[in-house]
Amino acid sequence: LAAVGEDQMVIFGPDDAKHTVTVFTDIDCGYCRKLHREIADFNNEGISVRYLFFPRAGVNSESYDKAVSVWCSDDRETALTLAKNGDEVEPKTCENPVSDQYKLGREVGVSGTPAIMLESGELLPGYIPADKLKAVIRKAKQG
Repeated sequence: LAAVGEDQMVIFGPDDAKHTVTVFTDIDCGYCRKLHREIADFNNEGISVRYLFFPRAGVNSESYDKAVSVWCSDDRETALTLAKNGDEVEPKTCENPVSDQYKLGREVGVSGTPAIMLESGELLPGYIPADKLKAVIRKAKQG
C-alpha cells in the first residue's frame, strides 16, 4: 500500500488530518455507501479517508465500470459522491488504476467492502462509524 501514491486515490479530508485511513470501496456496496454518507463525520473526527476501488464483482463488472467512470471524471470527489448516492455518473474511460487497486486489495486480504486499512497496516473488515473508528485508531497507536 505504501507504494500507491495519493495521486492514485480519491481523498476526502484535510491535508492536516490527525489520522488517515485507506478504504477499499465498492460503489454499489450498501455499507460503503453508508460510510461515505458519514464522510463529514470522519473528517470532523480528524480522519482523512483515502479511497481505493475494490469492485467486488471483479474487473469485468458494472461496479468496475462505475469506478472507472468516477476515476475518469473531471471532479473525482463529486463523481464518487454522486455514484455512492445512486446517481448516474457520465460513463467515461481513460487510463486508470482501478484494476491495479482491485489486485492490491486481493493481495492484502480484502474479501469484502468496505475494508479499512489503518496507518499501522491493520485491515479492518466492514463498516465502522467515525467515532468508533477514532477510538480504534487511538488504541492501535497506543500499541
